[in-house]
Amino acid sequence: MTENVLQLPGKEAAGAAERAAETRFLGRIRDEGDRAAFGDLFEQFTSRLTSWIRGQGCEPSLAESIVQDVMVTVWTRAHLFNAAKASARTWIYTLARNRMIDYHRSGSRRAGAHEEFALMASPNSNAADDVERDVNGAWAADLLGELPSTQRDIVLMIYVEGRTHREVAEILDLPVGTVKSRTRLALQRLRKLMEETPYGN
Repeated sequence: MTENVLQLPGKEAAGAAERAAETRFLGRIRDEGDRAAFGDLFEQFTSRLTSWIRGQGCEPSLAESIVQDVMVTVWTRAHLFNAAKASARTWIYTLARNRMIDYHRSGSRRAGAHEEFALMASPNSNAADDVERDVNGAWAADLLGELPSTQRDIVLMIYVEGRTHREVAEILDLPVGTVKSRTRLALQRLRKLMEETPYGN
């Protein structure tokens, strides 16, 4: 690798060397959980990714959120990186592109997420009107703290963030069936809590 880099002219050699260093950093994160290597990658990529994402038409605040999500993924899912298939840069930019797609797809879902959550959590969801759904939504949200974290996180991701069961399964590295089962158990538990705890008490 070093000999090939040295044979390249000027800027091209520098670019190849930079890519090779990034890939080494990511390899150390994957293999050793190296925090210093992650700090180096974070410093190198955050401003660069933010500029690139904004160049795709994203608002500054959304671009920053996407970059934060991407870098968290770099740290928590580095085991998925395969240097034989892509450089670190290609892998990270692919994560960013996919994250942008996720945000655009989930935008409409997120807009109606609270209403859907209220409908699913309400013990009388078939008869709920708009006002009742709003009340039950806030009430159920207050009771989320009573759920096990493994269920609460999934409920928040689906009904607050607007993600699909498949997206949650990929993020948490769980079978889709497990995500659906935990969602069902969480909603059953919420209904029971709502029956046992009158609203306002």
